[in-house]
Amino acid sequence: MRISSATISAFAWLLLSAVVTNAEQQRGNILGQKKELEQIRSEVEQGKNILDSLKSEELGAQKRISEYDQKIASNRKVITRLSGQLGRIRVNIDEADQQLVENQRLFQETRQRFLDNVRRFYFAARQPAVAVSDRPNHELGLHRQIVYLTALADYESGTVDAASGYLSASLDHLDELTGERKKVASMKSKRETATSLDGSRKKQQQRQLQMVQRKKTEEADRILMLQQAAREMEAIIARLEQERQKRQAAEKVTPGQPSVFATLEGQLLPPYRGRIVTPFGASVDPVTNLRSFSPGVVINGKSGRQVAAVASGIVAYIGELRGYGNFVIIDHDGEYYSTYAGLGRVSAAQNQYVQAGEKLAVAGSDGMVKFELRRGRTPLDPVKWIRIDSY
Repeated sequence: MRISSATISAFAWLLLSAVVTNAEQQRGNILGQKKELEQIRSEVEQGKNILDSLKSEELGAQKRISEYDQKIASNRKVITRLSGQLGRIRVNIDEADQQLVENQRLFQETRQRFLDNVRRFYFAARQPAVAVSDRPNHELGLHRQIVYLTALADYESGTVDAASGYLSASLDHLDELTGERKKVASMKSKRETATSLDGSRKKQQQRQLQMVQRKKTEEADRILMLQQAAREMEAIIARLEQERQKRQAAEKVTPGQPSVFATLEGQLLPPYRGRIVTPFGASVDPVTNLRSFSPGVVINGKSGRQVAAVASGIVAYIGELRGYGNFVIIDHDGEYYSTYAGLGRVSAAQNQYVQAGEKLAVAGSDGMVKFELRRGRTPLDPVKWIRIDSY
């Protein structure tokens, strides 16, 4: 399981409460624990507000997806209608093409007949004149032929004009159908482009919805974890209240003693071999845009790999939390503490003294180990304390 920055912050409160358990045994600071409990409760309330915001975002994404579905369905209906219209136009164009070919053939045949008649009229008109008394019948026949050819030429001329008109009308009709086809094809193309864009936007909204739903689930789990941490905190405070009175008289702390651990900055052994996937410090959640703070680092390594103490100290606390597995807190000198979470099997024992590099546990099934360093209640950047050649 990948530990998010939001849940890291929540887990920090629980680790802090456990760390302070040992410190309270030395200092009797019960009021500080109660303050931490109130902070956990405040974070639970903040988590509920975030959850409400995510639910609202989820409904908004679902509504936008529904709107895109309606647009896509509407565009597909228009595309289907335009496809049918294009099909009919193609049939009409094919018919117009056939009619154009027929009109071209008719025009050529009519034109050819007209030219043939003109040629015959020309040859008939050029025959030599003869005396009327010599061949009266021949002259009369020639005259009749010329009259006939003249009438025929006039008729064929009208036929040519009519054929030319049919041909021109066929060309105009074909041009009109071609323009209509281009117009309808352009409209169809625009609808198809709009449908494709709406489909892409719908997929984007679906990915956003999945991310919001996943974040909503994580936030709900985090709230449950915080509520569990609050209950555990209450139990710790109750136990501290009882133990404080028993040890108060016998407990003596010498102030001003120097801390040996403070001299180890930059020299600590690595707790776990792997890659840091969540750094120390503030970050912004990409979904809610809320700032959160990671009091430690998350290291991604191999499941079952050894988790070791970074320095010598006493195992002050061993616990278990849903979603984190087992965790261990080591008290190094009553002032500095190291915490190890996301563990599988723990081999160390409560109140055991461990040496630097000694095995505490193995990593859990997901290989994610969260490591923190604190000076009292103040979190420290582990990267500045661990040897630079460790990673």
